[in-house]
Amino acid sequence: MITNNEQDPIWQAAWAWVRRQHGPGGFSAEARREFMQWLAADASHRQTYEEAARLWLLVGLVPPSSDMPDPSCED
Repeated sequence: MITNNEQDPIWQAAWAWVRRQHGPGGFSAEARREFMQWLAADASHRQTYEEAARLWLLVGLVPPSSDMPDPSCED
């Protein structure tokens, strides 16, 4: 099923948790408790968080455009 993630509050929350987890400083003890409560509140939260975390990982594996070869330069 394709959804509009920009309008899905669960996706938005999951994406915010992923960014917070991987941001500077990571999770505080309080944030970790809040995150665990959010995950436990609904099975869809965990599933959506796992999707967001996979997206974060995949995006991290994509090289920046500055690292890509210039298509106008041929070998």
